Formats: sequence, structure tokens, C-alpha cells
Amino acid sequence: MRKKLQIYISATYYDLIEERHTAVEAILQSGHIPAGVEQFFKESPMNIRKRWIDESDVYILILGGFYGLTLPDDESKSYTQWEYEYAAETGKPRFAFVVTDERLRELPYDFTAIEHYQKFQEFKQSVMEQVPTYYVEDIRHIKMVLRDQLPEYAARDDLYGWVSSKDLPSVQKLLEENARLKAELEKKK
Repeated sequence: MRKKLQIYISATYYDLIEERHTAVEAILQSGHIPAGVEQFFKESPMNIRKRWIDESDVYILILGGFYGLTLPDDESKSYTQWEYEYAAETGKPRFAFVVTDERLRELPYDFTAIEHYQKFQEFKQSVMEQVPTYYVEDIRHIKMVLRDQLPEYAARDDLYGWVSSKDLPSVQKLLEENARLKAELEKKK
């Protein structure tokens, strides 16, 4: 039975559009299901983020140069950091892509002048110490890593994923088998 994993992609939005798109494309090409709030909502409530992370099998973080918007009720962390920490709390397997400084310099932003630069650096360091991290010099690195890593995650027995109903045993056949076994058991009594 072939299972499809749901992969939650977390990243700041405007600075990582190309990286996110590449990750979504690579996940789809691998036969799995990408998930991320930006695909359907500009800014979603926390319960939607929680539900999507809960329903996902694997959590991927892409770090560029921005820390991101801070939580309205808690200025101490960004939505991205909250998602990362929530995925850890729920026991999701996590790994991260970190866009290299060389690649960031090619973008039209001065990342050292951004708001919350120090918080971002601390978060980035924490991520690099906690989870497998892959550096992105070119978006092709994202495709290569996902092509190599996703089969390993799909082979894990502790990740249930999604399966097509055509791959499941027929409910009617299971009910008939259950009735047959019940009748056999009654005869033996």
C-alpha cells in the first residue's frame, strides 16, 4: 500500500516565494502532499496552523533572511518560530533549509537592517543546533534534498500518511469476514 505523506512547509512569505514554490513542486513530484497556510490564506488564525501541522506527517522549515511577523499576543516570537516549536511539541519529524548568506545577497533586501534581526539570528542558530539542516545556495538544492529525504520518511512505519481508498480492503468484505468468523466462533461454543 503506497502512502502519501503530508508535508507542512513553514517560511516567511515574500522573501521565499521561489523557495516555497520549489519545495511544493518537489513534494508533488515525489508523490506527496504539500501543506502550508499561504496556499489558501493570506494570514490564518492559529487554530488553522495547528490543525494543518497536526494533520501533517513531516514539518519543513525554510529560513531566509526575515524573522517574520510576530504573534499579535506574544511579541517574543514570530509565526514561523511558533510553527517550528509547535511541530516539535507534537513530535513531528522536522528538518530545515537555510538560505546561505551568498544567496541572500542576491536578493533586493538588506537583511541586516530588518526588524527583529537579532531574534532571527538566535532562532536560526537554535534551528541549526536542533534539526538536520540543509544549506540552499540555489533552489535546485531544495529539490535534490527532498528527492533524497522523502523516500526515507515515507518508509517509516511511525508516519501514517494518506492512502487511497482503492488500496484499502473493502468494508463489505471485512464485514462478511467478521460475520463468518463470528459464526465459526458460535459453532465452537
